[in-house]
Amino acid sequence: MDDILVTLTPWLKPLLVFAFFTLVRYLYRTVILRVLHQFNNKSSFEYGEDLLDAFERPVHFFLFIFAIYAGLNSSPLTFIADHPSVDQLLRSFFIICFIWGFYNLSDTTHGIAMRVLLKAGIEFDLALSNVVSTTLRILLVILGFVMIAKEWNYDITGFIASLSIGSLAVALAAKDSLANVFGSLVIIIDKPFIIGDWISANGIEGTVEKITFRSTCLRTFPQELVYIPNSLLSNTAITNFTKREKRRVDFILGLTYSTTYQQMQAFVQRLRDYLLHNEDVFDEGILVTFQDFGGSSLDIRVVCYTKTSTSAEFMSVRQQINLDIMKMLDEDGLGCAFPSTSVYFETPIVQKNEAKEGN
Repeated sequence: MDDILVTLTPWLKPLLVFAFFTLVRYLYRTVILRVLHQFNNKSSFEYGEDLLDAFERPVHFFLFIFAIYAGLNSSPLTFIADHPSVDQLLRSFFIICFIWGFYNLSDTTHGIAMRVLLKAGIEFDLALSNVVSTTLRILLVILGFVMIAKEWNYDITGFIASLSIGSLAVALAAKDSLANVFGSLVIIIDKPFIIGDWISANGIEGTVEKITFRSTCLRTFPQELVYIPNSLLSNTAITNFTKREKRRVDFILGLTYSTTYQQMQAFVQRLRDYLLHNEDVFDEGILVTFQDFGGSSLDIRVVCYTKTSTSAEFMSVRQQINLDIMKMLDEDGLGCAFPSTSVYFETPIVQKNEAKEGN
């Protein structure tokens, strides 16, 4: 029994140290974080919740690694803890946890990276934040790799040189994918559209549903999903219908040839005054003119701009304008012409029939 106690006594201290840090980890998850959240709620620190959520798991993991290191450092195996590699390993884990926390901060669900960039004067549409988030994460992983390599005294210049050659080969093999990546960057900078916009590009018309590094997803009006590579979008004309502040009404109103000069002049003036006083129509750019003597009608050209840009509201305004025009035509005793053709016979049909009856 005494021999067992003598053997276990040197390990009592490292076990207590490990148990202490395990208790710290438990208190950190159950008490310390709760206190920090309450303190942040009272202080109203803008980025507090994001920071606490992002570093919760990395700190918890590092406390576990440090508990093992502290227990090993106070055990009879101190020579292992004193080895330089163990110290480098501990610092490497610290770097991993540090990068891990910032990796979480770059997630679009937190949005802290987006707000920091906006405050720095770098403005872009938040719908494209997933592209920026992915870029930040790639940079963080590269930074972490370089820091750990430096910690282990690796010369990364040769690696960077070989990486450059390898990157050239990859770039040549995946030039189309890289073109899509650069296309997404062009979309971020130029902002020709955002999610929810109604656009037409590359012969496809629909609503933007998703924007990724590779492609932009459009929902067409027949409800198909179309994925357009960003490389095509960055090199083609894009029509953004959502950005319209007004919509144009342009049509020909054909009156019958029985319309007199006085009726035409009075109706054109009345229709112009009606559009000028219409609350749904801009008072600039209105054009109402007797334009042509058509093949079967007297043509009046009507041009104006509605104050709405959405399709449903525009159709409602257009319908009301048409109904009011019908009412004015009825009140003035005018009628709309329709395509017709007159056929003339050199020999009257009646005479021809009479000639047949005489025979």
